[in-house]
Amino acid sequence: MKVFIYLLILLSLCSGFFIKYPFGNKFTIRDKEINKKLNYVLPPEKQSIINKINGTYALIGPDVNIKNISTIIDLFMGDGNIQSVFFNNGELTFDKHFIRTEKIIYEEENSKLPDIMMLKVLFDLLYNIKLFPNIMGVANTALIRIKNQLYALYERDTPYLLDLNLLKTKIATLHKIKIPNMRTFSAHSKYNKTIETIDYDILSYKVYYHQLTEEFNSIKNKMINTKYMPVIHDFIKTENSVIIMDSPLVIDIPNLFKNPLPIMLDNTKKTIINVLNTTTMNIEKYFYNEGFYIFHYADWRETNNTIEIYASMYDKLDFSQLDISGKYRKMILNKENKNVMILKNPELEKLDMEFPVKFDDKIVFRSMVNKRITGFVICKDLDIIKKLDLSDKFISGEPAIVYIDKTPHLIAFTFDDKIENQGFVIVINMNTYEIIEIPLNESINIGFHSIFINNETNL
Repeated sequence: MKVFIYLLILLSLCSGFFIKYPFGNKFTIRDKEINKKLNYVLPPEKQSIINKINGTYALIGPDVNIKNISTIIDLFMGDGNIQSVFFNNGELTFDKHFIRTEKIIYEEENSKLPDIMMLKVLFDLLYNIKLFPNIMGVANTALIRIKNQLYALYERDTPYLLDLNLLKTKIATLHKIKIPNMRTFSAHSKYNKTIETIDYDILSYKVYYHQLTEEFNSIKNKMINTKYMPVIHDFIKTENSVIIMDSPLVIDIPNLFKNPLPIMLDNTKKTIINVLNTTTMNIEKYFYNEGFYIFHYADWRETNNTIEIYASMYDKLDFSQLDISGKYRKMILNKENKNVMILKNPELEKLDMEFPVKFDDKIVFRSMVNKRITGFVICKDLDIIKKLDLSDKFISGEPAIVYIDKTPHLIAFTFDDKIENQGFVIVINMNTYEIIEIPLNESINIGFHSIFINNETNL
């Protein structure tokens, strides 16, 4: 076996290509894709609302079966696919596209890679010496528009450029973006004329902040040393600062060789909040006496004396389990005395809320009950404005907000997880909470983050 692997490596070095080995039968990812017009009938008053939506709602996520998911890391390892509905004056098209990552292209040529941990470690080692594709680069987490172009993101890889074709009402993959001196690009990168992103190295306990041009060329960067293992999913960008949490993530030593990602939160240790001034590149540190983790930030506000941060916080987290519950709270950083305070609403503490989307002066969250994502909660500051229960449906991924006649409407995918091919796209008036439901007659995968792109946008 050793001789066989050695010969494969030698052949690859000589030819300049990835090592190729047929692990099984070949497959075509196109067989899993869908593009079809939706046939539906609505009452005239509801149809008139749909007729006014002109754009594309796109949700990216992993190709996994929710019934087989038992750990957080399982969610992040599914192949990235984008489920979309193109709205065009009442004509709707449903599109499902799998992003052509290095991994997918390799698997189409050589067969599906085996789901064996020891082999995954070997594949990753070969990737680091450029002999294998990045099997961790599944492009399944978020979508971002940069200079009127659309990209798929995953935090252990660089972006994939996409083609959103309004005439053909479909999405396609163009190519992977190569960024000088960067191998990873945050799935929650920010864009406002320039790109701001981070990458991290869990072995060296370092986070790297990067400011890039729209063409992904470096403007400035900063290395930040962390006390704990830096698995950082999101960060905050204020007008003059970047805020990065150093949460007390530690290796789960007893399960080191049992779990695929033996990392857990030690909530008895302090959380460190790094505030990087992006002008001076100086770092100020704040300390909170308990450990917590944040996947997604909802909002922030800054005054001369304080920085307020709104987010779902996790007091318990083990990447090898799925037993998590996000509590929506407000954190206040005092610039003068460096104190950190966290405010809680007892009613919010009873709920499990994630995937915040801001609209007007409110935030809408997906809510989970008994491990089922079946509703939305709308908040203003830490006050609950409205709870929406869709208990007969499972909500797939992050919603998006669009404005129809200056009124905010929520668009999302739902599905009946007990009946096959029972997916829906829903539109909810966020003032009256009236729901419009349109059947897709297709199965819907679970999703992560979404985007809505108006047809007037030049993509």
